Amino acid sequence: MKYKFCPNCGYKLEDSFVYCPKCGYKVGELSTDSHLSPEPIREQRVENTIEEQNIPLQTKKESTLDLGVRLFQEEKYEQALSYLLDNATADNVEVLYMLGYSYFQLDFHDPNAEKLLKIAADQGFVLAQKALGQLYYALAEEFNVEGLDGPYNPRYGYSPEFYEAAKEKCSIYYKLALKYVNMAKNNG
Repeated sequence: MKYKFCPNCGYKLEDSFVYCPKCGYKVGELSTDSHLSPEPIREQRVENTIEEQNIPLQTKKESTLDLGVRLFQEEKYEQALSYLLDNATADNVEVLYMLGYSYFQLDFHDPNAEKLLKIAADQGFVLAQKALGQLYYALAEEFNVEGLDGPYNPRYGYSPEFYEAAKEKCSIYYKLALKYVNMAKNNG
């Protein structure tokens, strides 16, 4: 099986890679005794879905993208990921956006969400810019603890180190959120 992006970390891969050079995930041909590979499960899901919809198997490759898009539009993000991953390429910003947004909806801490949305946003895809702004805002709000708008006060129960780290992260994430929201406004 070949990937355009590592399914574990989202790193861009060449077809000849057996392991992801960034995270070490095995992306090349797997031995037949491996039962941990997500690909056989994904292929089984594609075949079952296509059979259920009475779609001829020769259109399977085109159907995986259509199916992924439909699942994404129905907000079935976890299911959509399986089908969209098969169609991810660096030049298809819409698929990268849908992948990143799906990861964001499932867990905004997932590093794939930020990576994929950033790739699509930096290529000018407005929906990805908006989503990235939302993601950074969510991260900023997570660090927005009571008292960040003023000087450190021990009555809030935080250590000075935690307070300073939270204040710095919050500031960075708010600035990034503002950057991408403004970028989307200017391009939209």
